[in-house]
Amino acid sequence: MLRHSTRLQSQSIWRAASSPSCGHHQIRRVVLNVRNALELCESPSTRTHLHQQRHFSTNNPPSSSPRSSFTVRQRKNNTWLPQWQTLILSDTDSTNNSKKTEKAFRPTENQRKDGSDPLQDEVGIAKYLLSPQTTLAVFLPKGFPESVTPNYWPFAKWQFAHNVAGSVTAVISTQSLLFAMGLGAGSIPMAAALNWIIKDGLGQLGGVVYASFVSDKFDSEPKRFRFQATVAMQGANVLELLTPLWPGSFLVIASISNIGKNMAWLASSATRAQMNKTFALRDNLGDITGKSGSQTTAAGLVGTGLGVVIAALMSHVSEDPTVLPLIPMCLTFLPFSIFNIYSNYKSSHYVTTPSLNVPRTETVFHRVLEGLVLEKNVQGGGGETVKQTVAGLIEALERLVPVPMAVAHEEVFVTAYRSPFKVGIEIEPVIGRFAGRGEGAEILDRALRQTDFIREEKYYLMVDDSCSKPGHGHGKGKAHCHGKVVVWFDKQARGVDLIRGFYHACATRALLEKQGEDWRLAVAAAHAELIETAPRLIEVMNQKGWDTESLFLTDGDRNRIHVESIEQK
Repeated sequence: MLRHSTRLQSQSIWRAASSPSCGHHQIRRVVLNVRNALELCESPSTRTHLHQQRHFSTNNPPSSSPRSSFTVRQRKNNTWLPQWQTLILSDTDSTNNSKKTEKAFRPTENQRKDGSDPLQDEVGIAKYLLSPQTTLAVFLPKGFPESVTPNYWPFAKWQFAHNVAGSVTAVISTQSLLFAMGLGAGSIPMAAALNWIIKDGLGQLGGVVYASFVSDKFDSEPKRFRFQATVAMQGANVLELLTPLWPGSFLVIASISNIGKNMAWLASSATRAQMNKTFALRDNLGDITGKSGSQTTAAGLVGTGLGVVIAALMSHVSEDPTVLPLIPMCLTFLPFSIFNIYSNYKSSHYVTTPSLNVPRTETVFHRVLEGLVLEKNVQGGGGETVKQTVAGLIEALERLVPVPMAVAHEEVFVTAYRSPFKVGIEIEPVIGRFAGRGEGAEILDRALRQTDFIREEKYYLMVDDSCSKPGHGHGKGKAHCHGKVVVWFDKQARGVDLIRGFYHACATRALLEKQGEDWRLAVAAAHAELIETAPRLIEVMNQKGWDTESLFLTDGDRNRIHVESIEQK
C-alpha cells in the first residue's frame, strides 16, 4: 500500500516538475524525497511493520502499537445515573464520510433557517423531562452513585416509603381533627379558629423546650432520636384520630397532639443533618440535604394524594353523613402507621455514624479489652506476665478494633442501651456528692492526687467504695463489684485526653469484674495498659474510619474540673 501510494506520488510530482514554472532546485529536492520513500518501503523492518498493522486491524491492538479502530465508553449526558454509551471509532468511518456529498439545505415551512424543527424540539424536551433518568436525577445527588456511600440508595428508598406512609396517616388524622372541631365549636366559627391557633402555639412552645433538653444528643445518637420522633408523630396522629370521641376536650387533646408533632418535626430535621453527613463522599452535604428535601416533598405529595382518596372513600362507608366513620378510619390508619414506623427502623440500619459516643465507644473498647488485656496479662510458666511486641500489639489492634459499619449493625436504638460492662460508669458527676462521705472523701482525695497513676494525666478517676466492701462476692474465688467507676476531665483536656480517660475507666471496669482485684491495683494496672496501648489504639481507630475528633463522651464542658493545688495538712 505504501509502495503504491509512493509511486502515485512520484508520478504527480513528475508532472508538476515538467511544468515550466518549476525550478531546478525544487525538482532535485522532490526526486530525493521520492527515492528515500522507495528505499524505506523496500526495507525488511517496514514490511514487518506493515504486516503487524494489517494483523491488528482485525484484533484489539495493544496500547503501545498503532491501531485503526478503538472503542470509547462515556456516561450519557443529562443523567447522573450509571448509564453508559459506547462509540466505536475507525479509519473507515472517516474515509466513508469523506466520500459522502453534502445535500443542499432547503428548509420546509415548519423548519427554522438553521434546520431545526420546533415540533421535534418540543417532543425532545417532553421525552427528556419524562424520562426515568431525568426524573431520578432530580431527586439524587450529583455524581450518584460515586458521590455518596453505598448505603445511600437503600436508605433513600426506605425513607421515601416512610414519608409516603406518614403523609397518609397525617391526612386521615387531620380529617378526624377537623370533624371534632366542628362538633365542639360548630356554631361559633371564631372559637374554632381560636382553638386552632392556641393549639399551634402550645405545640411550638413544647418543641422549643424539647430541643433545649436534648441538645447535642441529636448528633451523638441520631438513629435513636429519629426513631423516637417517628413514634411520637404516630402517637400524636392517634390522638387526633380519637379526638371526635371527646369533642369538648378539643383544645387539650389537640394541644398535646401538636406538642408531640412539633417535637417529632424538630427531632427529624435535626437528626437528618447528621445522617446526611455520613453519606457525603465529596464534601457535598448541601447537595444531599437539598435532594433529601426534594424526596420528602415528592413523597409528601404522593402520600397526601393517597390519603385524600382513602379519606374520601371512608366518608362514604357510613350511611349517616353527619357521623365520622371512625372505625373504618382507624382500620385504614393502623397499617400505614405501622409501616411508617417499620420503614423508619429499616432505613436507620443503613446509617453508619463514625463519631464516638458512650455506647459506640464502649462497644469498641470492650472488644479490645476482651481480646487484648485479659488474654495478654496471663501468667506464664515462670510466673511472669506475658508481654507483646509493638508489631504484635498493632496486629492485634487491627484485628480487634471493629469498623464503624460493624458497630452500626449492632447498635441498639429502639430499646434502652445496656452496657457490655457489668461495672457501671459515671462521667463527670457533681463532685460534692463524694466530699463528705467518710471513706468516700479519702477515695476522692486519692483520685484528685492521681496516686494510683504512673504519670500525670488530664483526667481524674476513682472507684466508688461499694466495690471494695466485703460481702459482694459471687462465684468461686472472684469478687463481683456492684460499684461504679467515676471519671472527671480537666478543663484543659483535649479529644485525645477524653479517649485516654474513657479507655482507662473501661480497662479498670474490665479488671474489676473479671479478676476481682483491689480497686487500687486495678486502677494502676489499667493505667499501665493505657500507656502501652492507647497511642496505637487511637491510630488504628483513625485508620478504621472512626472520627476521634467528634466526641460525645461528656455532657459538654460545664461539669469539668480544674485542680490547682492540693496541700497536705
